[in-house]
Amino acid sequence: MEHLLKRFEALIIDIIVVTLFVNLVDNILYIILTLLNISVTLAYYPYVVLIVVTMAYFTLFEAKTNKTIGKKITNLYVSDKDGYMSYQKAFIRNLTKLFWIPLIFDVLLGIILKRPSRLFDSFVGTDVYSKDELETV
Repeated sequence: MEHLLKRFEALIIDIIVVTLFVNLVDNILYIILTLLNISVTLAYYPYVVLIVVTMAYFTLFEAKTNKTIGKKITNLYVSDKDGYMSYQKAFIRNLTKLFWIPLIFDVLLGIILKRPSRLFDSFVGTDVYSKDELETV
């Protein structure tokens, strides 16, 4: 249960970081689009920014360093069983983080199907480990 709470803490930290990035990019793009008088895209660009920034954040951090800012703070690490993390695996495992409902179903299905982690982690063969688990292996 402690591991699940640490993962939840890491997720909350990551959501705060992603929200800050999304707001920054949203504001910059809003100014640019307004100055260029492009009103058609003003209604849709926040969703595009949310998707691009969220997926870029989780994919780049996890594929490059095996941890996001939230995981780093909570001493968690994501990888496959060989200790490797590809961009493709990072992208697929984080697809459900775009919106809350898919993420909740991802976690619940993982629990219901008695998977060691989220369902999308099982799809790509990854899991989240604590620093303590890495030291004992």
